[in-house]
Amino acid sequence: MKTLSCLLLCVLVSACVTAPETNGGERYWLGTSASSTMSDTVSLLYYASYARNLAPAERDRELERERTAFTRDKSDFRRVQYALCLSSIPDAGVNDRKLAQQLIDPVLDGGKHDADLVALAGLLNANLQSLMQSQKRGDDLAQKLDALMDIERSLMRREKGKP
Repeated sequence: MKTLSCLLLCVLVSACVTAPETNGGERYWLGTSASSTMSDTVSLLYYASYARNLAPAERDRELERERTAFTRDKSDFRRVQYALCLSSIPDAGVNDRKLAQQLIDPVLDGGKHDADLVALAGLLNANLQSLMQSQKRGDDLAQKLDALMDIERSLMRREKGKP
């Protein structure tokens, strides 16, 4: 009987741990300061700050948690949250930024979405566009620098060949 009680307790605990989060569910990034009247958008602003301050190993776990949560629940809230997580990575690559952009595009499509989430997605969109343009400028400058270095090497070889 005691083992049955333990088994039942284990099943209940695991069900609580693996239960999908909903918008009104636990918002672990808020800690104990969570307000029951806090909007999704304000909560996501806190989430962006939380995700940005994670250590690299914690950030990887958080990214996987958000990917899994988004796979279960493709709501606007989850889309923006996952995109915020992707864009919070300091050395995020082009693929992470593109995925973040793809995630928020449906929120920006002009359909019926929460206006506050649309505004936050618009802000994130502007930030992502700016980052992608900066990356493109950096890539262009690196290519030009490489071309100049090739020219310099070519000139040096030519000078060494002269008597």
